[in-house]
Amino acid sequence: MIIKGADILTPQGIIESGIIEIKDGIITRISPPECGCEGAGRTCGCVDEHSVIDATGLTVVPGFIDIHAHGGGGCDIEDGNFESLEKMCITHAAHGTTGILPATTSPPRGLLLEVAGLFRSYTGRPTSRGAEVLGIHLEGPWLNPKMKGAQPLSGIRRPSIDELDRLIDASSGNIRMVTLAPEMPGALDLIRHAKDSGLIVSLGHSSGTYDQVLAAVDKGATHITHAYNAMSGLHHRNPGMVGAMLSCDRLTVDVILDGFHIHRAAAKILLKCKGKDNVALITDATMAAGMPEGEYELGGQKVIHKDGAVRLPDGTLAGSALTMDKAVRYLVLELGCSLSDAVKMASQTPARILGLDKKKGSVEVGKDADLVLLDKDLQVKATFVCGDPVYVQEGVLR
Repeated sequence: MIIKGADILTPQGIIESGIIEIKDGIITRISPPECGCEGAGRTCGCVDEHSVIDATGLTVVPGFIDIHAHGGGGCDIEDGNFESLEKMCITHAAHGTTGILPATTSPPRGLLLEVAGLFRSYTGRPTSRGAEVLGIHLEGPWLNPKMKGAQPLSGIRRPSIDELDRLIDASSGNIRMVTLAPEMPGALDLIRHAKDSGLIVSLGHSSGTYDQVLAAVDKGATHITHAYNAMSGLHHRNPGMVGAMLSCDRLTVDVILDGFHIHRAAAKILLKCKGKDNVALITDATMAAGMPEGEYELGGQKVIHKDGAVRLPDGTLAGSALTMDKAVRYLVLELGCSLSDAVKMASQTPARILGLDKKKGSVEVGKDADLVLLDKDLQVKATFVCGDPVYVQEGVLR
């Protein structure tokens, strides 16, 4: 397949009205419009062998990678069935997401094992019509109940190496990230075990001190979950988790930029301290993402999607209705970031956090053809996963 006519955002800059050639799901060539090929009526001599998509007037950017989403399209990962997982992936693909880590909350042991088992059965299935599932993110159940946020209190429990091993086995090794509170009894041992098991350890839902966070980093933690939210704050005599997050170069971080979870000034501080290479955009999306306002569920609890936010009945923020394209637009339009920097935080940075940056996260020869076509208003017009069109707005491509 060839995509022609679009501006192409690459790590080296924008190629105007360029050409992307895709074969077997991989980008095989990126070139400017005049590349020296001969042949009247032919595109680089390849028209006879390729499907050609005219994307004139659009911009090609790398597909977005969301490392923290609970649901979308009226579905939740804790529904525990493949159909809900696929609908969630289809919903997010329509907003530019090409890779996703579905995230759990803190359900009872039996349900968590059932959800983990969904990924065992997912292995080997045909490619989803939506975003590619890159693994599972356990946001819990080993959290601090005092910092539960919208997590169900009944499911929060002490860190357990045995339970983690059971979940890894149930998922056929498809758990990729775990969020936990480092100050809880047994947490440091669990962090070391998770790291040795090949998992990315993230810290969150925690009242941990600055020193406790650094102790967790020494054991193998490398990431912070949803910056500023559900964590001990910054004080000049007690820096807390926020202080460690902002000052520790060994920690990457993700952030929810929906206009509700953090103030724009806090977002600017985060970007100034950590930089675009260490901040990943996430949605923390609930089943309300891509859906009209109304009542939904998160972790078995009723949540209300109203005025753009998702909250528990008591007003506590409970995930979001955010999608990755909205987060990118927020960075560009509200915080003044360049499109290149915003897209990097939605694609290349999360790919690097997951250890997938050699094959995903940027538009480069040899990488997966995970691509998004944006119009001048940064609205998603088409999404491709490994070269397959998983979303195309009607009447856009010729």
